[in-house]
Amino acid sequence: MLCYTGLLHQWLIMLIRRPSGYSYRQKVPLPIRAFLGKRELWIALNTNDKALAKNRACAIYSLTNKLFSELKIVSKELSQDENDIIRDIIDARFKPLFDEVIARYETELSNLKSQYQLMNAEHLFARIEQDDEFKKFAKDTTDEVSKIQGLMKDIPDLDIRKKMADIVGHFNNIESWTKPKEPQKSPLFSDASEAFILASSKGWKDSDFRAYRSSIKRFLECVGDKEIRLYTGADAGKFKELMEQLPENYGRNTRDTRTVVQLVKEANKKKEKRVSGKSVKNHFSKMSSIWRYYLLRDLVDKNIFIGWNFDTKQKVKRVRWSDEYLKLLINASFDISTTISKETYAFIVGVGSYTGMRLEEICRIRCEDIQDIKGIPCIVVQEHQGTKKEPWTAWNPKSEAGARVVPICEKLIDAGFLNFVERSKAKNSSYVFSELKFTGKDKKRSGLIQRNFSTHKSRLGIPATTVFHSFRHYVSTKLRNIHEHGEGGLREVWIDNFLGHEGNNKSVGNTVYLDEVDVENLKKVADAVVYPDFWNIRKLML
Repeated sequence: MLCYTGLLHQWLIMLIRRPSGYSYRQKVPLPIRAFLGKRELWIALNTNDKALAKNRACAIYSLTNKLFSELKIVSKELSQDENDIIRDIIDARFKPLFDEVIARYETELSNLKSQYQLMNAEHLFARIEQDDEFKKFAKDTTDEVSKIQGLMKDIPDLDIRKKMADIVGHFNNIESWTKPKEPQKSPLFSDASEAFILASSKGWKDSDFRAYRSSIKRFLECVGDKEIRLYTGADAGKFKELMEQLPENYGRNTRDTRTVVQLVKEANKKKEKRVSGKSVKNHFSKMSSIWRYYLLRDLVDKNIFIGWNFDTKQKVKRVRWSDEYLKLLINASFDISTTISKETYAFIVGVGSYTGMRLEEICRIRCEDIQDIKGIPCIVVQEHQGTKKEPWTAWNPKSEAGARVVPICEKLIDAGFLNFVERSKAKNSSYVFSELKFTGKDKKRSGLIQRNFSTHKSRLGIPATTVFHSFRHYVSTKLRNIHEHGEGGLREVWIDNFLGHEGNNKSVGNTVYLDEVDVENLKKVADAVVYPDFWNIRKLML
């Protein structure tokens, strides 16, 4: 018997790489070519993975050599001169039995290849090597062939049919050790997804629940409900293809009960703009979390939602405010039918234009966040705990860098912002912008002003590329265009700290310094934000 290293060397040579994948090639020994009618065996291994191809080739090598051994033994005995009569009998009467043995081998080989698509090949080969049934099969087959040898030498009247039928019977037993185990039952996806939410939702916000349930609902609409283990990459692909065809405004109307397929059909008919790749990627992220949860519990075989690519380029490129659009905004009266006063509107726009703060950050400024630090009035962007009755009042800045101190510039002070804060305190309001309320499913304070501002600027002819967040781009650009050195120079770490950016310079020295930026330096940054002379916050109140 060949040692393992020798065997490995032999079947490594028999691996042939083709464009369609690896194939197994083995020469048929000369004495038995007549039986098989072939000089070589070529068997497709249905994989481009070399390691997997090696395992499959090893199993096929073992099975094929067993067939060769049996046929060579019988062929050798039939070739002896003293057994010419026996050979003639077998050639005439029993050749179908040889054909049946060969056909059985080819059938079992086909079964073996089919099973590679159903289970992990390495596990299968480990079972084959260790399986007592395989050892018994090999021993019984060897014994039967030995009996045939003895009969051919010692008995003139042979019962070849019975002995060959026994060999064929052993080949029938191959099915018992090559048949894969039935896959473990798994729950329906609809049940599994609910169990995942129940187990994983500690600390989730309402928006997290809604996001997961939306992804689950859309997935079921696209591919239906079945055992979670039975979903394949084809299902994930179908989900992706349908979701990418959704109209960009889908889901905004909470009363819309149309399914994904119906929405796509309508979008195709009206030739509507499609949803962003980022939105589809978010759905895949949710589904991937569910699959990862069950992969650890051996209830799925792999995570079918990883490895996909998405077009996440922003469809509408946001740009900073131009002087033209700033003029339109400053000269237009805020005549929107709303509960928000012109004064509140003016100071929200004013704070955004001079600090670059995000809209929700501005709307959540509490009266206690306005603090005097080293004689400089500042907005402290910090974490706040919610109450039992109103948990949505909890606030956590966007990142660690988001928690910061933002000095109030002289332009805002001159416009009367600090007086506005004092009036809010006098009303016993927790928030500086007391007219705002928590609205929407996400319980944001910025919902109403965001809609009002969007309507107002659209009426002025300001395009979709310029939004409230564009003030942040404006401030960042203006500050970074100021040279770092010389009088009035601003260090990049000061600007990053002022805006709540992580910053690109991650050296230890700069990281430590960033945490200890002096408020006087941040005040320099605040006062360095300069607008054209026509930009006067008080004009927004008219």
